[in-house]
Amino acid sequence: MPRGRSVNSVFVTGTDTDIGKTFVAAGLAALLRGRGLDVGVMKPYSAGTGEGRGHPSADAHVLAGAAGVDAGEDINPVHQDLAAPPYADYLETGQRQDPARVVERYRSLARLHEVMVVEGMGGSMVPILADYFMADLARDMGLPVLVVAGNRVGSINHVVMTVNSCRSRGARVLGIVLNMIHDGYDERTMRRCLEGVLDVPVLGAIPRTDGGSVDLGRYLDTESILAG
Repeated sequence: MPRGRSVNSVFVTGTDTDIGKTFVAAGLAALLRGRGLDVGVMKPYSAGTGEGRGHPSADAHVLAGAAGVDAGEDINPVHQDLAAPPYADYLETGQRQDPARVVERYRSLARLHEVMVVEGMGGSMVPILADYFMADLARDMGLPVLVVAGNRVGSINHVVMTVNSCRSRGARVLGIVLNMIHDGYDERTMRRCLEGVLDVPVLGAIPRTDGGSVDLGRYLDTESILAG
């Protein structure tokens, strides 16, 4: 149960799919848990990872393991078979999403924990409904957005568009985490450029690991993330 500490929950989005959102979200959850915080996690929407509709996704299991909680239905309330946005799944199946129910699931979980780490699906403008996107979900959950970005050529454009799209939907952007997984921009170039064109801080740069483990505490400005 919450112990009254003032900490900041976050919504982790990315500039693309397969950009390292789960890696960052799970790493952040583990860091916070290691500090003695009661951490809750959520993967509201997931798709196409083979578990089948209604079963928690692989990402949800990773998040739950990092936080030390069970990967139940509340953590991953919507998992679909089609590897596509929720709105595309609706067009194929006729099963319309109700984001309000997902937001209520989040609020129920948040009441049980000191801090929440929520991982979105894909990027900020993945459509849940024709007129409702992942950025809207972050806004309605009341969570600031942490943007995970790769360093391939073109990523600066993607970060700027992600930040602007979040803000256009009323979601506050907390900061940017660089995941240096590509042969592209170096960290200095990305930091200087992004902080020159955006009033959003770069809160960490994670080195390329080629499959090895990384202590995210060495590379993330966790204090700024928590302070919000």
